[in-house]
Amino acid sequence: MASRQKSIAAPVRHVVCAIDSQMVYGLGVVMSSLQRTTTEPFRLTIGYLAGTLPEGDRDYLGRIMDHLGVLYSFSDLGNDPRFITQGHISPTTFAKFLLADQNPDAHLWLDADTVALPGWDRIFGLLDSTTTQQGLLVAERGADKLGLPFNAGVLGWPAGSRRDWSSRLNELELVDTQEQYLFNELYAPTAKTVSERYNSLTYRIDRIPDVEPPFIIHYAGAHKPWHLPRSLSGPCLRHSCPWSAWFNAEAEFLRGLDDPSLVAETHRRQRTALRSGKVRWQRDHAGLVFLRILVTLGPLGRVLVGLLGPLASRAPRGTHPLH
Repeated sequence: MASRQKSIAAPVRHVVCAIDSQMVYGLGVVMSSLQRTTTEPFRLTIGYLAGTLPEGDRDYLGRIMDHLGVLYSFSDLGNDPRFITQGHISPTTFAKFLLADQNPDAHLWLDADTVALPGWDRIFGLLDSTTTQQGLLVAERGADKLGLPFNAGVLGWPAGSRRDWSSRLNELELVDTQEQYLFNELYAPTAKTVSERYNSLTYRIDRIPDVEPPFIIHYAGAHKPWHLPRSLSGPCLRHSCPWSAWFNAEAEFLRGLDDPSLVAETHRRQRTALRSGKVRWQRDHAGLVFLRILVTLGPLGRVLVGLLGPLASRAPRGTHPLH
């Protein structure tokens, strides 16, 4: 399924993302959250590296976008040996460079491990005033200025030509998170910055505030909300941990489905997503290992969570079910 075409004019607002087969279910949830909270229609481009998003996945996503009423297209981006896996970060992360070159119009790049809350689309108004000289619109990282100046999970691209990333990638020595490093090197000196609320990284939040909540929450790291058995989501929901926004968006997504065959396929993919992602025995996969253990334990997982509850204060904030 290449695209969904209608005789009506395409929406001006353009959202762009890229995924592989591991992120299909997550994309359905985030697109549902975007569509449910937007104030104006948007169109969607879904990019993928060759061989990473089979036809069955594309067909399923097409059915979901038709159900949501989102005009969409797919873009096969080929592949490039320079696009490497680093820890939990797959080569697909480099697709944002290819899609930016392919789409010289103004558009919003959004990672699939995010969720949108009311107000997210105000970013398009901010993007309208972003200049070609600035090159990019990015969210602040907040008070903590350690590390790279910005995270590339949410990017506003103004209309115009893009900077040459390919030549610089050829020259770049191996560094942590090559794609993030390259984006910051190319754009941080000139990029227009907006509130952290447009890209709120979960490890910076203990709970979602009632006053000035995020517009977009970004579930950074190897473990994602869809890896947690939903029977164990209660403590997070009661605490209003950042994962609670994703669980609420998922519930809205599932409630909105009315085609029995699409409901059945979506629940199958929900179960499959519990074990998605490759577990690696390294520090940045500790959370994923823990969640995989909970999935394996089944009903006994509740006992383990209860026993570990007193240790919640020692776990990284915003990224665990032990509240």
